[in-house]
Amino acid sequence: MNKNVIITEEEVKKWHLNMPDEMLDAVSTRFKLLSEPIRLKILRVLCEQEHSVQEIVNEVNTSQANISKHLALMLENGVVSRRKEGLKCYYRIADESVIYSCYLSSRSVVDNLHKQLCWVEKIQSNLSS
Repeated sequence: MNKNVIITEEEVKKWHLNMPDEMLDAVSTRFKLLSEPIRLKILRVLCEQEHSVQEIVNEVNTSQANISKHLALMLENGVVSRRKEGLKCYYRIADESVIYSCYLSSRSVVDNLHKQLCWVEKIQSNLSS
């Protein structure tokens, strides 16, 4: 991923104001898809390059049946793509927007945790005084 993505405040406002309910349903489905930690672990593995199912199983450390179930759902929703080579299936990220979404969410989580930590430290300091 060697792209620079710039999102302007104006674009975000347009999205917010012009989004039909049907699109909101589709966005909600995407968030539900990304709400499962196993699927996020799969995406983390696939960020660099495509991998076989067995490689993903080894990295995520869960059963092949479980990985295959999640990959099928991700494939069906256009998040990953698959190519077959003999008996092996290789998966890669098909929609890089999910990686940006995960990054933005992760950043927000870290920022919020930092704010909470600062708040706790301030309280502790006040109690110690």
